[in-house]
Amino acid sequence: MRSVPELLDTIEASLGELAEQLTRQFSVTPDTGTPDTAPFDLHDAVLRLQRAASTVAVASARALVAWDDQRAWCGKGHRSAAHRLANDAHRSLRQARTELRRARQLEAMPAAATAVLAGRLSIDHVDLLGRAQRPWRDAVFAEHEGTLVEQCAALRWDQASRLVDYWVQHVDAVAAEQADQVRTSDVHCWASTTFQGTVVIDAQLDPIGGAVFTTELERLERELWLADQATGADRTSRQRRAAALVEMAARSAAMPEGSRRPAPLFTVLVGDQTARHLCELATSRTVLHPTELLGYLDAALVESVIFDGPTDVLAVSRRRTFTGALRRAIEVRDRECQHPSGCDTAAHLCDVDHIVPWSTGGVTHQRNGRLLCAPHNRRADLRHHADPLPEGHEAPSRANDCVRRRRLGVIRARLRWRELQRAGP
Repeated sequence: MRSVPELLDTIEASLGELAEQLTRQFSVTPDTGTPDTAPFDLHDAVLRLQRAASTVAVASARALVAWDDQRAWCGKGHRSAAHRLANDAHRSLRQARTELRRARQLEAMPAAATAVLAGRLSIDHVDLLGRAQRPWRDAVFAEHEGTLVEQCAALRWDQASRLVDYWVQHVDAVAAEQADQVRTSDVHCWASTTFQGTVVIDAQLDPIGGAVFTTELERLERELWLADQATGADRTSRQRRAAALVEMAARSAAMPEGSRRPAPLFTVLVGDQTARHLCELATSRTVLHPTELLGYLDAALVESVIFDGPTDVLAVSRRRTFTGALRRAIEVRDRECQHPSGCDTAAHLCDVDHIVPWSTGGVTHQRNGRLLCAPHNRRADLRHHADPLPEGHEAPSRANDCVRRRRLGVIRARLRWRELQRAGP
């Protein structure tokens, strides 16, 4: 078995040779204008390099723990291990502290470390689980780590992030009031005028206030984009967002005193049971505890969507387009773009697409509708990757009896909902 210094020498030499090979692979010869070596599967190479980077990060974490425990960093007057690492490794102090914190967290996450070494998780998952790992959750985390790792390995990043958020909220349900105080304690906003007269804005909002703000900002930016298309103006999205902030202030100043304020523009997704403990914002998909909604309930509009089973909404439209309650039902069901590439565009920014086109007999029904973001719905080069019908899915058509929902089904679902509410605390 080779020693650690020999293995490090081999790794450094191999990485140097790999860098040269990749540079040569993509170099262009002057006479032919093509790479001077045989092509290879570039996608596979990129994925293998990413997995190797995560593996090296785990190995580095194990070495960092021993380096810190043995105080091998002492001897040159540095104040801490992070200062020595940042100075000698030419890293930022912030990143050095992050590396050391991750190394300590990995000591308590053997299942996560094993999954990274096996290529099933990335080092980003270690940081995600590390943020959930707190002293008051240590015992529960040690018990649930294997399950969390298995679930995260089977999900896309955004889905895994929400899974961990739900786990944190579930574990902290008893201390919900304290968690809410922590979440809202850092809310702030600064607006500073520079010496040139420009204004710099920095703000941090609570999840619901942020959802109200960003929803309106996106709506105004969309209005400005349509106006730019009509007038031929050439502005970047950042410039339109800045103009949307000014438009918000102008509309606020023009609002008559004492006029009725609109209801908060945010959507919360809950289920029969999860409403007792957990819910999430539909726009940002931030996981909340229901107590965080209390301050908004008097002014907000409450909307219910009745499900018949886990996915079927008791709603059918005879129109060609998905609008109104039917669109809302599909938004609540899908929650994000359903393109198989793994697009995570939020529901309110998506179109509702007919799986079986209307022109070929498809009906405007929830089972024949799915969320697709604008590029995946309208660009032919992206849309053709989506399956016309998911495996095992039979979409309804106008010649199909399954588009009809009897009134009895609606009554049954409403009764089920009322019984669940009576059974609640």
